[in-house]
Amino acid sequence: MLAIFAALLVGCAGKYGGTPMAKKVTMPAGGLEAAALPYSVIDARTGRQIDNDAFWGQLGQARAICIGEDHSNIHHHWAQLEITKQLVQRKTAGDRLALGLEMFQRPFQGVVDDYAAKRIDAAALQARAGWEERWGFPFGFYGPIMDLTVAAGGQLLALNAARELTKKVSRKGMAALTPEEKAQVPELDLADAKHRAWFDALMDSMGGTHAHSKPPAEDGAPASPHTGPAMPSADQIYSVQVLWDETMADGAARWLTSNPTGRVIILAGNGHCHDSAIVSRIKRRGIAQVVSIRPVLDIDSSEVLAQPINDFAFVLEASAAIKAKRAEDEKQ
Repeated sequence: MLAIFAALLVGCAGKYGGTPMAKKVTMPAGGLEAAALPYSVIDARTGRQIDNDAFWGQLGQARAICIGEDHSNIHHHWAQLEITKQLVQRKTAGDRLALGLEMFQRPFQGVVDDYAAKRIDAAALQARAGWEERWGFPFGFYGPIMDLTVAAGGQLLALNAARELTKKVSRKGMAALTPEEKAQVPELDLADAKHRAWFDALMDSMGGTHAHSKPPAEDGAPASPHTGPAMPSADQIYSVQVLWDETMADGAARWLTSNPTGRVIILAGNGHCHDSAIVSRIKRRGIAQVVSIRPVLDIDSSEVLAQPINDFAFVLEASAAIKAKRAEDEKQ
């Protein structure tokens, strides 16, 4: 099905910008702060709860902190805000801070810089960076975290690969890139067995490539009147996944190398923010102190702890209303 194809092409266990699914997500009244929930922190490797102060102390030793999200889950975004707040409060004089964002693509770094410098407002930022077309989820999920970082003297980093590049790779493969396009591609490790196993398991859970129906032709893609446009192969989809991960890891690592006392907080989908994705690819670039955090509702935490691929689970206590909504959704 087309929805399966879109989800696979993201690998974030959720939605992606510009899709109809993203357009259905709205910002609730009250904003991120209204989505606050009681929480506890669990060592995802052992399943043991950690004292909150000890957790913040451990994060204080890390140079890169990747906080995952299901893009449409406002509680996950509140968790990202809370973690960023705590790290900002513990920031010491002389330390530099950056917020790396999957939601903005590299060509728009100048636009993001203008926003951080208050030369443009949020509306101009979204218009110039193509927020609705390239991401699509409510800006209010991220704006408060960005503003908090900027107020603390931090920098904003547009980490993601350009959509034009990833679209071409998904349709035609890496070999089709021009020399100019190849210059935009960081060092890629396409032979990471652990990451490929994670990706293949994700594909299998969604039905595999054989389950895909044919999407409509776009951007001049060749199509047969009988078979429709060619679907990307599993290897092409995987190349895009790695390109996303490596581009974000490369951007974060470059900033950290240029800022030896700096710390970067990365906001990215759960499919990017785990051991064999962004984390290991930053480490391969010489930054050893990298951790990942998975925000998760307590009613979903068993899945995260059964096969851990993150350092910490930030477990949010689901309210009665959330549980009731979940039960109602499961009936449909």
